[in-house]
Amino acid sequence: MPTLPRPRLPAFGPLQMVIAIALLLLVLFAYAGVQTARQQHLLAQQQHEVELEVARLNQQIAELEGLREYLASDEYIEAVARSRFGLVRPGETAIVVEDHTTDEEPLVSGVPDREPGERWWEALFGR
Repeated sequence: MPTLPRPRLPAFGPLQMVIAIALLLLVLFAYAGVQTARQQHLLAQQQHEVELEVARLNQQIAELEGLREYLASDEYIEAVARSRFGLVRPGETAIVVEDHTTDEEPLVSGVPDREPGERWWEALFGR
């Protein structure tokens, strides 16, 4: 019976060691590059969000400064004095309109109150 040759294990010499180390380094550099790109993308997104927030806050600041200027203006002070305190300028006459209607009085003058179930024309013209 003939003997079969034993399969030889591949030799792991210095060349294969250099290739294995080079592949390992290549994989590590690729992983680091992907992580750096991912981190850079996340930072760019955060920067964009912060820039939008800054723009929104600048707009709000401008609106508040405009409101502050209006509240400090003579126009606003005069409007408050007229509406809240009833003040008038010299030479003007203040007119106060009072409402004397009550719930007991009819809303339309000259129209008598209707009885429940009575039609509106019956209240005006009688039955």
